[in-house]
Amino acid sequence: MTFKSRFAPSPTGLLHVGNARSALLNWVHIKNKNGEFILRIDDTDKEKSKPEFVEAIIEDLRWLGITWSKKFKQSDRKSIYEDKISFLKSSQKLYPCFESTEELALKRKSLLITGKPPIYDRSALKLSNDQINTLINQGKRPHWRFRLEDKIVEWDDLIKGKISFDSKNLSDPILIREDGSFLYHLPSVVDDIEEKITDIIRGEDHISNTAFHIQIFEALSAKTPKFGHHPFLTDEKGKSFGKRIGSLSIKNLRDKGYESITLLNYLLSIGTSKNISKIKDINFLIKKFTINTISSSPPKFSNEVLKFLNKDILQLYEFSEIEEKFKKLNIEIATEEFWSFVKYNIYFFSDTINWWNIVNSDEIYITDQKDFLTIAAEMLPDEPYDFNTWDEWITKIKEKTKKRGKDLFMPLRLALTGRETGPELKYLIPLLKKEQILKKFAQ
Repeated sequence: MTFKSRFAPSPTGLLHVGNARSALLNWVHIKNKNGEFILRIDDTDKEKSKPEFVEAIIEDLRWLGITWSKKFKQSDRKSIYEDKISFLKSSQKLYPCFESTEELALKRKSLLITGKPPIYDRSALKLSNDQINTLINQGKRPHWRFRLEDKIVEWDDLIKGKISFDSKNLSDPILIREDGSFLYHLPSVVDDIEEKITDIIRGEDHISNTAFHIQIFEALSAKTPKFGHHPFLTDEKGKSFGKRIGSLSIKNLRDKGYESITLLNYLLSIGTSKNISKIKDINFLIKKFTINTISSSPPKFSNEVLKFLNKDILQLYEFSEIEEKFKKLNIEIATEEFWSFVKYNIYFFSDTINWWNIVNSDEIYITDQKDFLTIAAEMLPDEPYDFNTWDEWITKIKEKTKKRGKDLFMPLRLALTGRETGPELKYLIPLLKKEQILKKFAQ
């Protein structure tokens, strides 16, 4: 048996951290079962679906490192859906309804007023064939509902455990609109059958859909996949992101300079019983993941935590692993010593540009403290410099000036970098020339 999972984004906008997490959960889960991952583009909404969003989603997934064995668009599979529709109609599982949106809203309102659940009353089932034909001849186009069996629908959810629905409490779902276009349900189930999908992990907003889908699987004599429903991300106060999650698109995070492996670590860790992982090897990260560690409580997404995680991840890399990244920043002659100098003091790799400019500058950053800097310049050892040079130099300056603490270190840091904070200066000195330091000290 080949295990298969899929990610099915709608190309109506950019991929954000919420649906990227769904993609990752499916991908990593099925990878651990040596299965196949399929990318399905749910583009049946012709008005909202845009080709540019399809390309953007694919680019974002590839940047995250997600791979797939097959990719297809639902808009290319209409004939497959039509075949299944014919079968469901012939088996009387699909039935035509002619109520307008306004009529359905009125029925719903009436039921709510009387304290009854707003469930469709199946009045369309009372129509005879002659009445149906008459309505069609009058120019009315039906929408089509799937007739649910009167039974309890249960499944063992991969994340939430046992879930059950009494079909009496569910309205027969509409599968086909008046214009003949499909709602989410039918194409999704048919594709899962055609592709032999075995495992589906998606947002908890699909729980009621799953109750529908299980019955559609059964009506089409197909094996039902295993389902898992994860809770949505919230902000740090536990509130829903809503439309604000658009600002957390993968593209925006990539443009800000986040490493893809940082996103993988974070999105696979939050909402689980484990601490946030800091693993740079994607294969090792995959092996550590298990679906049963996901909590049923909504995970809180923090930009600040993500930023510090990116900093921690960068510190894991040796110079040989990131040398090519320097070249992309047009820093062709970066060295291992330079990476040792900056790696613990950057949040994003692009921050290295600022430090590269400082290291290669003889700019004078401070004009006061002239007497102190003159003494410091006189105490400066001759080249070559190494990591021990700083301690030797600072000891001589301390003995000469009797300065301690901030009074001793801050003028030197400001003169060398123009900043009050930054990397340990013992890692900076080996990157500088004596002539350069003297110029910075206005000597």
